[in-house]
Amino acid sequence: MISPRTVPVETKVRVTTTAPLQHMCPFVHEVDNGSVTILWDTDGWTFELHSLRDYLNTFSHREISHEDLTAELRDELSSHYGINNVTVETSWRTAGMEVRCSSWLIPADRL
Repeated sequence: MISPRTVPVETKVRVTTTAPLQHMCPFVHEVDNGSVTILWDTDGWTFELHSLRDYLNTFSHREISHEDLTAELRDELSSHYGINNVTVETSWRTAGMEVRCSSWLIPADRL
């Protein structure tokens, strides 16, 4: 699995990006189309957006639930040095319903 590249940045800002997202449903033979909104704070580094898009595309042929996909994105994106406070929200239209999944890490100093 590829991982998104990070690039240095001098400013500390909150970044929000929204992109289409696709995966294979592990329960019903169908493609699930949705979107993902990712928020993060820069702390010397940020994601290079083209590589982030390439990383998101790797899920298009994977069988994975909405919940697990959301948590996996959060875990992977949170693991990068210089990237803080990652929040991931996915949104899906399936089974005649709008489904949203949110995932974030609570900083250790807040536990």
